[in-house]
Amino acid sequence: MIQSWCMLLMLSTFVSALTSLNMATKISAVSPHKIRKELPDKILVAYTTNKCNNDDDLAKVTEAIKAGVNVLIWSFISFEEIDVAKSANAEICRQGLQMKVNLDVSKYRLYREQLRRMGFQNVVHLVAFGGWNGPHLLSGYSSRELYDAFQTFNMQPKTNDDTFEGPLFDGIDWDLEGHDNVQSSTNEFTKECLDQMGGLSMLMKENGFIVSMAPPESYLDITSDKFSRRVNLTYPEPWHDEFQYHGWNVYAYVLAKWNTSIDLIFLQFYESFSHAAYQTSQLGQSRHAFLIEYCNTLVRNKESMYVKFEDDPSVELPNQSIPFPLSKLVFGFANGWALNDDIGEKTIFFPATSIRKAYRELATAGKEPRGVGFWVVEEEGSHGVHYAKELKSILDDDGSVIEEI
Repeated sequence: MIQSWCMLLMLSTFVSALTSLNMATKISAVSPHKIRKELPDKILVAYTTNKCNNDDDLAKVTEAIKAGVNVLIWSFISFEEIDVAKSANAEICRQGLQMKVNLDVSKYRLYREQLRRMGFQNVVHLVAFGGWNGPHLLSGYSSRELYDAFQTFNMQPKTNDDTFEGPLFDGIDWDLEGHDNVQSSTNEFTKECLDQMGGLSMLMKENGFIVSMAPPESYLDITSDKFSRRVNLTYPEPWHDEFQYHGWNVYAYVLAKWNTSIDLIFLQFYESFSHAAYQTSQLGQSRHAFLIEYCNTLVRNKESMYVKFEDDPSVELPNQSIPFPLSKLVFGFANGWALNDDIGEKTIFFPATSIRKAYRELATAGKEPRGVGFWVVEEEGSHGVHYAKELKSILDDDGSVIEEI
């Protein structure tokens, strides 16, 4: 019955389906240089959870862009299977998939047009999959099927009263993580999910879009060669071993197979009870020294990291070094929320002075990361921390004297 209804819908919209097919052909054939936005030489990333349903709430997003954010990542989006009997879209009916996004798309389009008129048309807008407690990718679908569903959403035509041109988003960001429930299925990445991530990344890149990933520190840990698809593990340090939500380089699998499809790696130093937090709070290492040593370690290893993939025979990869170039690295920080009383030593906060000192020394030596960034715009101003302005100043550092931190 449902199949007959779906077929009737598709036949009744034959003309519009031809138009959609023509559009899809244009999308797949478009030159990457026509659709792709170029990433800036120096990158300032900010994540936002804004839903675009309140103009006042958007003020912080606008201020962050004015302050210098040039890559804005909207959180979050996911795939969901649909009930074809309730879908009025023949293309979505055919695909059986649609996108579930955490914002008002019509108002988002209006906001993007507003930014263009303000002169901020070169800001890169990505959309993130996942998040803590968020879903992983749907099983049973190929990367191509996921790509087609995403592009049906991303390239939707404008309405009569809409002046926004172009795709909704300039690319995607991988932020798939674990779950509070240690027994949750999303505390283990399936090989299928990792292959979907890699295959979708490749298709996005081939068609002119930008792809970033945002692994928590333990999901891409340059101090360890261990590998596991599970992310309900512990760190080796004798510190908070009750915290069972670390990983062992699960994101390294994607980089090993699809490295050239990944443009940016936003490394979350603010993962709970991270190496960064341990080194600084327990061993007394200064925050700027930690950042310097991180990049120095990458350079000593020829901007790569060695991973023992054979720890998990199911992934069918040999132990190997995978490229991790500084040109892809973005230092990921927590802004003012990391200073909340209930956080304690769980999440490390990096003062702007520490970041500035580290970045200056690294830049002088030619070892600086591609950029810096933070989670999350909505916490800007909390505890007097204004990261967008401060981090932009660091990237534009003129070399003036700062105090030792």
